[in-house]
Amino acid sequence: MVIKKINVFGWWQGNNRERVLLFGIIASIWAIVTALEEFLPQKFLDLLPANVALVILALLLILMFSHSLFMYIAQTHRRKKPRSSPDTEAKDFNPSIDIFISAHNEESVIEATLEHMMRLDYSDYKVYAISDRSKDATADLMRKVSAKYPDQIIVIDRAQEAAPGKAAALNDAFKISSSDVVCVFDADARVDTDFFKNIIPYLNDPLVGAVQAQKVISNPERNFLVECQFNEYAMDTYFQMGRDSIRGSVELRGNGELIKRETLTHVGGWNEETITDDLDLSTCLHVNGWDIRFSPETKVYEEGVPTFEGLIKQRRRWAEGSMRRYLNYFLQIMKPGNLTLNQIFDTFVFLSQFSIPLWICLDIVYEFIRYFSGRETYISFLMLASIILGLIMFANQYNGLRLYKRYSPFKAAWKATQTNFYFFGIWLAIIMITYRKILFSRTVGTWQRTQHGV
Repeated sequence: MVIKKINVFGWWQGNNRERVLLFGIIASIWAIVTALEEFLPQKFLDLLPANVALVILALLLILMFSHSLFMYIAQTHRRKKPRSSPDTEAKDFNPSIDIFISAHNEESVIEATLEHMMRLDYSDYKVYAISDRSKDATADLMRKVSAKYPDQIIVIDRAQEAAPGKAAALNDAFKISSSDVVCVFDADARVDTDFFKNIIPYLNDPLVGAVQAQKVISNPERNFLVECQFNEYAMDTYFQMGRDSIRGSVELRGNGELIKRETLTHVGGWNEETITDDLDLSTCLHVNGWDIRFSPETKVYEEGVPTFEGLIKQRRRWAEGSMRRYLNYFLQIMKPGNLTLNQIFDTFVFLSQFSIPLWICLDIVYEFIRYFSGRETYISFLMLASIILGLIMFANQYNGLRLYKRYSPFKAAWKATQTNFYFFGIWLAIIMITYRKILFSRTVGTWQRTQHGV
């Protein structure tokens, strides 16, 4: 049985469903807090260091800390005793591979990328170059390279009236391809020639439906903003490795992801309603019982976003798509047996990253109102909570840089501090925009390309 997101009536779809669910979750939390404050005996309330809402916030921070500690211990243990390493001895496991590269107005990078893909050291692969409604020379450049490699590069030129979005473009290629494995790259992707030989063994396990390579920013020297993204990706590697070590919810990242054909067929391909095809597919695979692995030794390089405006657009889409996929699959995630305890733990902590910063900021504003009204406040408690949140993020960033970039302790601490300021500088604004979009906007955000070659 395939578990897809549930659409019952015409109205109960898309933004309406997600808006109601998010309102319902927020209202439920408020109701629980109110009920505890109303019905708990006063002698118990007097034992609490703050009001019930702030105590729940403190418990969530403890949960985040426990998760981070769990991740660190799991990875430290894995370095001594690897988790069911890929079967590199399976010499007869050489599945055919179709590479999908969806490009929308990517004339600045697509020719070089296709040429780069022709240098891969693997015997059985083809490239499906998809010009997704491009208005520049993308399709012409694809055909130019394809003429040099007619047996290996198939060009798909999607018309302007075609369904928008990367997911729709990937589904179009999937319908006409026939390989055992599908690999998705971005239009600016760069990999080593032995990329497939290193990552394919992960898929030899029948329970594994997909595998994600480590993403690395290729141009960290461009400016401070791109350097922070380079550091941030090290923390993402740290989280992905932690999830893989505990058999948690490893996520696909849209670039350098490999999925078995049988897996995609089982779940019906990519969800064309989503604005983050990779995150939506990740959750879909998990609730359908497929495992996703992470390959840290296999890297895919991509350009960082050099402008603040471009970065905000990218992260807004990521945040909205991430929240919407959890709302899309909310009932399936909540159903016992669909996810393991570790996957539920992962999911809950990930959602806390969306709720806790906003919760703290709103509570600080409320406490200042109480202060100027002459009432008791818990400003110091909230300041402590903010410091703890910052230290948790610092520790994760520091560990990521130490373990996967091999930085010295001093350099890792300095770069983690810089990246924390960058991260918190944009994350709260992104969260607030995302909540506003889901709760009050009539429309769902649209897929937008990340600028390359700028």
